[in-house]
Order: sequence, then structure tokens, then C-alpha cells
Amino acid sequence: MPRTSHIRGLDGIRAVAFFLVLGGHCGFFWIPNGFGVTVFFFLSGYLITTLLRQEWSHTGSLSVSHFYIRRAFRILPPFLVALIFGTVLALGGVTASQVHWKAVTAALLFLTNYSALLVGATVPAGLTVLWSLAVEEHFYLIFPRLYRGLLRRDVHRHRQVLCLGCICFLALAWRTILMTVFHAPWFRVYSGTDTRLDSILFGSIMAIAINPAVDNLTRLTKRQCASAALVGLVILIVSIAVRGEIFRQTIRYTVQAVALLPCFLFVVRYPGSAVTRWLEWRFLVHIGELSYSLYLVHAIILTVVHIWVTTNPVVSVGLALAASYVIAWLVRRHIELPSYKMRDRVLRQLEKKRIYGTTAATA
Repeated sequence: MPRTSHIRGLDGIRAVAFFLVLGGHCGFFWIPNGFGVTVFFFLSGYLITTLLRQEWSHTGSLSVSHFYIRRAFRILPPFLVALIFGTVLALGGVTASQVHWKAVTAALLFLTNYSALLVGATVPAGLTVLWSLAVEEHFYLIFPRLYRGLLRRDVHRHRQVLCLGCICFLALAWRTILMTVFHAPWFRVYSGTDTRLDSILFGSIMAIAINPAVDNLTRLTKRQCASAALVGLVILIVSIAVRGEIFRQTIRYTVQAVALLPCFLFVVRYPGSAVTRWLEWRFLVHIGELSYSLYLVHAIILTVVHIWVTTNPVVSVGLALAASYVIAWLVRRHIELPSYKMRDRVLRQLEKKRIYGTTAATA
């Protein structure tokens, strides 16, 4: 049973999710790129909440400020690279896109998913994918404080799950109202934090309720977990196959998030299984490690390819993947990894100050 925050099988899942997004954006319309984003959301909720649980278990406290520092060094450097890259290409006419500075400012404030509503403009071509990052940032802003409050009040895990489940139900109800009563555009429901937050929260629910990285799950056999994962996979396939717009923008997100839970459970708990070993294939793990930057830049590259080279899906997917990989690798080596080292230095200094301050106060 893994006890660390880095689980190689989850890197493989990241890679698969990215390939789904890339394939759908390249023009393979039968590939569910939106489902790839849902997987990213679930994975983010699971990992973040697992780390918070482990911190509380090991230290008896939960530092929201340290959480924000870790997230800032993780999220901001590649995000700024992608935003500048996409904006510069638009200004140079490469992506044949106008630059609305109000929309760029909204992106800097992680409001891309509400940009059209707030400023009446959208970000330059290739940067629309930042909507999902905005949803995650809003989650990061709210969830750690909510979870710390539940922990400090000694709320039982079952009640924590019930609380988060109620929020998920409210999100589903709100999506349904928007689609059936207000007839909202599909992208409003697809990209809104208020309508998609539950996709992340279901990952948090798994991290709290049934987490192989933290909990003792000896009562669950491998056969039971495998059967549940298989049922979850079938449900996911059916949910993707159903094409009704009301279903797709309302209950589909709930169904998929619930179905992902047993799939993630199996991968995390059984790293030696055939499925997990495939997900731990070195190539997939490598792509998973680069997936954040790949996700941020691939749509920009794809826009350039479609305008200046070809719209053929087969050719464009190869060109976009190759160019995006080069950029993501450079960002990883020269920006992400150095920022992680800087993050660790900052956190060590803060910890030293905390210990020194505590010692001085008790002297």
C-alpha cells in the first residue's frame, strides 16, 4: 500500500487524460477531450486532499499559507510562460487572434472561465484551456480553509464526506437549473467553477472516505476492487456514449466522477497489477510528469498548426505533440524544477523561523 504522495500509476493516468484532451482538440471528435479534463479535476482533488490529510496526521495542524506557497511555485511559473507565449503569438499575428487586454487581465486573476461574462471578451487563441486552471485555483482558494475548519472541529470523516457530498449535489442541481430553466450556453455550464467544482470535490471525497495511500483497507479484497473498477469503467464508457446535451451538461459529470473512484482506488492500491504496471510504463510516467505544461501549451501550438500547416487530425496531432513536448520539456527543466528548489528553500526558511519563534517564546 503506497504511503507517499508520488504514485507512478497516477502519472500514467495524467498522461492518458492529456492524450484524450489533445486528441479531441486535434479533430478526432470521437475522442472525449472533456472527459480528460474531468480526470484531471478528480486527480487534483484526490492528491491535494491526500496531502492535507497526511499533513494533519503527521503534525496535528494544517498550514494554509504553506499550501498556497506550494501551489504558487507549482502553478504560476508554467502558467505565466503559457500566457505570455500565447499573447505574444497573437500580437505577432501568428495565431490570427485579437488580444483583449481585459481578458488577459482576467486570465492573470484566474478568471478565464468567467471572462466573457465579466469583461465581454475572451483570451487569445490557444489560451481558452486556462478555464480549467481557473476552476482549480478557485478550489484551492476555498477548500483548504473549509477542510481545516472541519478538522479543527473534530468532524468525523463520515460527516466530512456528507458535507462535501451535499456541495456536489448542489452543483448538480445548479447545473440542471441552468440548462433546463435558464437555457444557459453549454460552455457556461462546462467551464464554470460553480458548475464544475464537484468534479474536484469527488476526488477529495475519495481521499477522505477510502484512501489506499492513508487508510487501512484490508477488508476490501483485490477481486472486489477489480470488480468495482470494471463496473466503473463500463459506466464511464456508457456516459461518454450518451449524447443528449442535457445529460452531458448535468448528471454526466456526477456519474463520471463517481465511476472514477473505484478506478483510482484500484490503481493506487494495487501498483503490481497488470493495469497499473501499464500505467507505470516509463513513457506514460514521463508524459504525466510533463502533463501540466503540455496541457497549457498544446492548444497554442495546435492553433498555429491548423492555421499555417494543416487541419488533418493525424498530421496535426503528431506536429502538436512533438512541438508541445519540446516546449514542456524545456519548461520542466529550466522553470519548473528550479522553482521547486526555490519553493523548498522558502518552506525551510519559514519552518526555521517558526521553530525559532516558538523556542524564543518559551525560553
